[in-house]
Amino acid sequence: MRISIDWLKEFVNVPSSTEQTADMLTMLGLEAEQGLDTANLSDIIIGEVKEKIKHPNADKLSLCQVFDGNNTLSVVCGAPNVDTGQKIAFAPVGSVLPGDFKIGKAKIRGEVSKGMICSESELGVSDEHDGIMVLNDDAKVGSSFVQYIQENAPSIELDITPNRPDCFSHLGVARDISVKISSPLHSPDYQPRPFTKSEVEDWISVEFENIDECPRYIAGIVKNVIVGPSPDWLKNRLESIGQRSINNIVDISNFVMMEMGHPTHMFDYDKFGSKTVFIRRGKKGEKITTLDEIERKLSPEQLLITNGKIPVAIAGVMGGLDSAVSKETTTVLIESAFFDAPTIRKGAKSLGMSTDASKRFERGADPNGAENAFWRVIQLLEEVAGGNWVAGVADPYPKIIEQKPIELTREKLDLLSGCDINDPFVLLTLKGLGCTVIGKSKKWMATPPSWRPDLEREVDLIEEVIRLFGFDNVPSKYHYNGIMENHEPDPHKGLTIMTSVLTGLGFTQVFNNSLQSSREVSLLDIPSVKIMNPLSDKMDQLRTSLIPGLLKTADFNVKNGEPDLLLYEWGNVFEQENPGMAGIVEKLQLSGMIHGLLHGESVHHKKKRSASFFALKGVIESFLSRLQIQNILIKPDKDNDYGFQNAFSVEAKGNIIGYFGDISHQFVSGMNLDINQSFGFQFDLNTLLVLTNKTVKYIPIINYPVVERDLNFVVKENTLVGDIVSTIQKNGKSIIKKVEPYNIFRDESVGENKKAVALKLRFQSNSKTLEDKDVNSVINEIIRVVSKIFSAKLR
Repeated sequence: MRISIDWLKEFVNVPSSTEQTADMLTMLGLEAEQGLDTANLSDIIIGEVKEKIKHPNADKLSLCQVFDGNNTLSVVCGAPNVDTGQKIAFAPVGSVLPGDFKIGKAKIRGEVSKGMICSESELGVSDEHDGIMVLNDDAKVGSSFVQYIQENAPSIELDITPNRPDCFSHLGVARDISVKISSPLHSPDYQPRPFTKSEVEDWISVEFENIDECPRYIAGIVKNVIVGPSPDWLKNRLESIGQRSINNIVDISNFVMMEMGHPTHMFDYDKFGSKTVFIRRGKKGEKITTLDEIERKLSPEQLLITNGKIPVAIAGVMGGLDSAVSKETTTVLIESAFFDAPTIRKGAKSLGMSTDASKRFERGADPNGAENAFWRVIQLLEEVAGGNWVAGVADPYPKIIEQKPIELTREKLDLLSGCDINDPFVLLTLKGLGCTVIGKSKKWMATPPSWRPDLEREVDLIEEVIRLFGFDNVPSKYHYNGIMENHEPDPHKGLTIMTSVLTGLGFTQVFNNSLQSSREVSLLDIPSVKIMNPLSDKMDQLRTSLIPGLLKTADFNVKNGEPDLLLYEWGNVFEQENPGMAGIVEKLQLSGMIHGLLHGESVHHKKKRSASFFALKGVIESFLSRLQIQNILIKPDKDNDYGFQNAFSVEAKGNIIGYFGDISHQFVSGMNLDINQSFGFQFDLNTLLVLTNKTVKYIPIINYPVVERDLNFVVKENTLVGDIVSTIQKNGKSIIKKVEPYNIFRDESVGENKKAVALKLRFQSNSKTLEDKDVNSVINEIIRVVSKIFSAKLR
């Protein structure tokens, strides 16, 4: 939005330099830069029209003599407003206008033209193109046009954030400057009109279909208006911000919007078609031709202003052409309303429209500003258009909007600001912004003004106080602590190691949606969390496991010719342990699966190797070993609820850290997948992160020799080899380094329901060379304990 510096000066004292004003507004949160781009205007100079005669060969052209400060040049001009004695913006031969348009010497209808007299549109100053730009009489001929425009029409371009609708006006911007520099704010000079008897009821009434969509609609009548050109002061104000003057009636509406920030609209009362304004939603099949002369198809998406029968305007967006003000207009119906912001935004977007009015309404207008703008329009219509106000106002205001008070405490202000902002400054700032404040120190109750819908919480008031105090006045602190301080800056740093290890083992990481269907989550007996407003029935539950997502990814790859897969994923899963939001438990998991061949036949492998339970077990052991998680215990888990058949749990330091096994066929059938038997694992990732969060210690190489022994035990068929290995490790004292089963033998000679388990034991001392007596004593103890616990016999 473009702001005129001269216009701002009507309301507040601004710094003498436009650059200083722009810097101040930027630091106030209103990003600003000098408004007019003069980069392409350096060739333009100020000229003077010394003579104007009719072109001898063209009725609509003039032949002018232009003095450029040095020479008098012949120039052909087609503008109707060019005249002798005018100071003008002159583009001499060789100059370049915006749009890379180069001026050359030309012959127009037989007359030589040595340059161009420019309009505001050609210079990029505004959209005005009906005539040339006429400068002030005191403009110095031959001087730079850029210097002239910066001195006489300085402006600033603001990039206003969506939460500051109050700054879409000169008055709103002036209010911020007023508080910042502690200078009085001068509001526009108008007053509501008193009246003893209301006559407007005989002219117009207002009715609503839904008061939530239009809480307030003010209507009034001004008769005997004379439509014509606007006075120079009004034209100049609009042109200073790049707007073109249309006529005095339309210009008044645009002027009030740019001055006070509240859009209004003028209907030709005699074309309105009834004495009733009815605000309602559009109906399918309705049409309206808007002021831009485009016929638009309407629907229930748009809020309309109607005469009780047909639409006359799209509420908050644009008026209709059929009821527009024209040269013949003598009586105008004034609209100054407050519309629901989302309603206007949705309506404008559905039509692909964006207007100055819709930009303001969809960000949140001022309900009380509707009344202020109405009286300002009444005043200007009488002054500028010679109208007579019909006493009375149609202002039913069926849904009064009130601002809620907000408590501001000194404790919270000091905490968030990090500096000392004294009580008088807080009080003056809040009152200067328009708040009604009760309290003097430590605690204030502030009721925001109606033009600040963005002030809803205590933190909003604190932001306003700090903003006006000055972000550059808040002392810098060179540390990185905060309210959410965590002594562990990167609690998930171990993930990098895990992903690296899994990648080295041949796995590929995948990412799946955390939303799943009811059918998918029902495959596991885990209470799921339902989504309140799901986008579809395929994403109406939060996932309870990562396995279904991995299987769907595998199925997609199998169907596209890639059946050999090693996949893993880490992420959050969710469980509804108890009713309500507090009963939702979020868990961080790491899951993976293998499917197809681990490797095929090649020069490196004589035989292909398929995915299997034991292949997965080896992968898990290698993975945990690389993470320095030692002495794991693997046990069968018959009560597994995580979707594994032939399931085993993995324990470390006495706690279960995960599960693995054959992935249940219920997933394949329940999800209609086209994959073969697959094998998977699931780990509690938080537990893994704790186990891996340790400093790896250096262990020197042992220079003493290794002693190996073999033991062969006959045990019952249901005895787990892993339990035997764990028992040996516990009783190996400090010299046993490794226990590895290398053969399981079953035969009648061994015994019915018996098996022989051969194990290789590796012994090594850190301090000496082991002798037979050192090793034999440990082996004898191992044989004794294993025989006792497992009823084993040495074979």
